[in-house]
Amino acid sequence: MKRSFLSRCMAIAIFVLPLLIAGDAFAQRNADPSLNKELPLTELLKLPGRLLSEVKAARPSGDLKLTGYRVEEVRLPRTQSIELRGQQVAVDKAWRVTVHGGPFPVRALPAVIWIDDQIVGNGIENESLSQITAITFDESLIKDGGVVSLSYGENKEGRVKLSQRLQLKRGGEN
Repeated sequence: MKRSFLSRCMAIAIFVLPLLIAGDAFAQRNADPSLNKELPLTELLKLPGRLLSEVKAARPSGDLKLTGYRVEEVRLPRTQSIELRGQQVAVDKAWRVTVHGGPFPVRALPAVIWIDDQIVGNGIENESLSQITAITFDESLIKDGGVVSLSYGENKEGRVKLSQRLQLKRGGEN
């Protein structure tokens, strides 16, 4: 009798204990989903930014009729874990690069914004197709003297460059 009672207790423990442990782990993982949730790109596009550099050209450049750019530093509402150059890093800022001109054509290949020979990111067109914006978490791309350009696809040779180089404002304004 004692033996069967112990066997039953052991059987219950073997089946119930893993469920309790898994339930606790599930509750911890889902306690605050906003902590691990990435900010949607649409939210990054709307956040206020600190102006770092802005240029308005007197004449449009190239086939895409580029008329200027704007570079802003955006403080994130919460720290994000992202992959940057193959490493997981925690970031609390992003940089938003917007190219003005157009109207930009909507194509099969994405619009790509560059600074010098480095890709900032794939661009998102605004509703009037007069601006294309890309977001980067790589601060090393944002440097004085950089050349902002735009291509469709990762076509280095087909880029249209703006003649005015980045001139970063010290202290910037909101």
